[in-house]
Amino acid sequence: TSVTGVQTCALPILISFVPVLFIAMSYFHLNRRNPNCGASYAWLSQVTSPSIGWFNGWVQIAVSVLFCVTAPLLAGQYTLQFLHDAFNAISTETANSTTAIAVVSAVWLIVVTFICIYGIRWTTNFQWVLVIIEYVCVIGFSVGGIIKVILTHPAGSTNFHLSWLSPFAIHGWSAAAQGLALGVFFFWGWDTALNLTEETKHSTHVPGRAGIISMWLLLFVFALNFVAIQMLIPASEIRHQDVEVLFYFGQQFAGPWASYVMVFAVLASTVATTQTTLLPAARISYAMTRDGVFPRLFGTIHPKFKTPALGTLVLSFASIFGIMLTTLSTSAGSVFSQLVDNIGVLVAFSYGITGLACAWAFRKVWGQTVRSTLTMIVAPLIGGVILLIVSGLVIQEAGLSSLPDIVILGLGLPLVLITKARTKGKTEFFTQPRVAYDTID
Repeated sequence: TSVTGVQTCALPILISFVPVLFIAMSYFHLNRRNPNCGASYAWLSQVTSPSIGWFNGWVQIAVSVLFCVTAPLLAGQYTLQFLHDAFNAISTETANSTTAIAVVSAVWLIVVTFICIYGIRWTTNFQWVLVIIEYVCVIGFSVGGIIKVILTHPAGSTNFHLSWLSPFAIHGWSAAAQGLALGVFFFWGWDTALNLTEETKHSTHVPGRAGIISMWLLLFVFALNFVAIQMLIPASEIRHQDVEVLFYFGQQFAGPWASYVMVFAVLASTVATTQTTLLPAARISYAMTRDGVFPRLFGTIHPKFKTPALGTLVLSFASIFGIMLTTLSTSAGSVFSQLVDNIGVLVAFSYGITGLACAWAFRKVWGQTVRSTLTMIVAPLIGGVILLIVSGLVIQEAGLSSLPDIVILGLGLPLVLITKARTKGKTEFFTQPRVAYDTID
């Protein structure tokens, strides 16, 4: 069993911050020593085993494609919902049509793909616009909701209770593991800056710091919105709203117009996360091609835009193909909800082995300083172990619903062996020497 209300979802998200923050520390320290657009793929290959590094690169690319199928579907659904609810521009049948949702989803992905290909400056500016829309709406409404409760005490509202944030409100290993996997999914994306390190000034420090700062910012936004919803909306109504609770919160705060604004904010967030998923996937595949262990087309750099254009297109087309397959499904929303846990499990696995790799890479600095021992070894090790246990428990408990995870992880084993056999004598990737760091700087 687990806690009721929005706590069932939000509390594990807040708790998952700790192990994911420990992984962000791992990324920071590993990036200082090897700023590489392949990020954890390159680091694992260098400090543990090239086969493990390749396997993790495959998992990251596969889960990115999976997300680029599901997130645009949600964006398509919210786009049609917004056009129907706010402007009555389309019929109810069109708004609920899986075909229409798939088409609009594909259009959003095409737009995101074009921006990713056109250049990092366009990508950055587009992200700023989407993030400002999202954060202004969510933070503004959350603060407004809290103030409304304090000043007017609407019917059913309540004061803040510290017990809402208690980790002991979750009961059972299964509920904890599933909640943590969900939390990993929600925090996922902070590491995009690490895959852009070769396109960033001061690449040994800025991307890693950006990742850690992003984690704290995400925690603040999640916690603020969680508290605001709990204070303004009665627990019984929260349970009835389910995934629509954010829109209902906006309506309860300021009326019907506010729910439209929240739909628009979630739409902006979904498009933004699609971009921050496609972007690093193209960089990881490029890094693997550069090492001679992935199809050559992924290593093609556009002569004008200086981005891995062809690889980005291939990943985008694969995602669009998946989107079109969903027209056979009865609900885009159900497709998304079914795959969220699967994506969270795969991300937890990828983060987990990166944490262990960081602890192993810096094992020789043990005891040099308390800070280095904690941030380079102890915290990454703890975060890695927790996330690997989470991924294992969720797969075990989920049964057949974890089939996408099993397929992706299972395919990685023969693929790395095939790649190793086909590239023997053609690249030094699988014979590169292992690296261990014995100094803090």
